[in-house]
Amino acid sequence: MTMSGATRTSFSVWRWFSRSVRWVREGGAGVAALLYPAECARCSAPTRWGIVVCGACVDRLPRVEDPVCRQCGEALAAPSLDLCLRCGTRVRSFDRAVSLGPYDDGWRELLHAFKFAREKAVGRWFAKELGARLAAEGERIDVVTHVPMTRSEERARGFNPSRFLARATARRLGLPERRLLVKVRVTPPQRALSARERETNLRDAFRAVRSGRGAVLLVDDLLTTGATADECARTLKRAGFDTVIILT
Repeated sequence: MTMSGATRTSFSVWRWFSRSVRWVREGGAGVAALLYPAECARCSAPTRWGIVVCGACVDRLPRVEDPVCRQCGEALAAPSLDLCLRCGTRVRSFDRAVSLGPYDDGWRELLHAFKFAREKAVGRWFAKELGARLAAEGERIDVVTHVPMTRSEERARGFNPSRFLARATARRLGLPERRLLVKVRVTPPQRALSARERETNLRDAFRAVRSGRGAVLLVDDLLTTGATADECARTLKRAGFDTVIILT
């Protein structure tokens, strides 16, 4: 006799089923791997189950290399320079920006797969890469947050890519993740504006929902002119935070 009146046979079936589900969930090449063969998110080459981007594509992704701007991380033309033209001619609100690589070649394709095709596995791969990149920099971080969207913007997109990346990266780094900002008005997409328009488009578009001290890691998907990062960092520092590091 088994508990709850179940027969020995039904218990055996349940145990087999639960073990199979756990095997697939933990990444084993089980039934899911047979039904949905794993392939690289960039070149579609077959990969082992759980590998999102194949080794060949990872090796071909352009990385950030010196010399770079010490504030925004943009590539510089000469090693004698320490700031790019944009950072050298204005006061930045964020303290430093760290990026995986230039928005070019494979990075663009992978980011589009994550943002527009909602390939969450690519997002988790990005979080792994972002966590490793920040760990290599040795920055001291107290809390992780993200660039927010309005509710209508998030509904239109289906999710907030920055929030997804911030949560996954915080888990990788073993750091607390908090919602520190809200976006209080809808704004035109930055990509549709000129550099000058981007500077004013987001002015007073964010509000802090928590105050605090220490170093904040602000995660976003992309850094272009840095206008979004600047406005978010300005808002966070008004709320009392001492340092804002951008990770994209």
